[in-house]
Amino acid sequence: MECEICGVEGAGYVVLVEGAKLTVCHDCSGAGKLLRAPQPARDPAIQSARAGKAEMEVVDGYGSIIADARKKMGLPLEVLAERINEKHSFLERVEHEKTLPDAKLAHKLEKELGIKLLQEVSSGTAVDVKDRQGKGMTLGDILEIQMKKKKD
Repeated sequence: MECEICGVEGAGYVVLVEGAKLTVCHDCSGAGKLLRAPQPARDPAIQSARAGKAEMEVVDGYGSIIADARKKMGLPLEVLAERINEKHSFLERVEHEKTLPDAKLAHKLEKELGIKLLQEVSSGTAVDVKDRQGKGMTLGDILEIQMKKKKD
């Protein structure tokens, strides 16, 4: 797998850069918030047991969903924070979508507010975009294209 930033083979890290989840190499993994590091080879028995467990991600617009549900219940943010044992300032950042809630916090909010924040990750097929040299497109390639469009 290629790094989506520099194009080097062997990308296995998943990072959040400016709101986008990217698969990157070790060298580029410092460019954003590390979401997942490459996993070492596992025992096949463990892999088959985990295969049935679906991967979940937070839905888009989670901040407004949380804020709307909290306001419908008439709960001030301070009270909600106390009820789920989280800091008020942290929940405020989550509501303003400046911080992505982890699965544990999302479950707490779902239970307390009666909302749905987690959805199953769809395993769609990736589109293979090739440039002139037969390698995949990187963010650098996209940036060059954007800069050319601005000049024209």
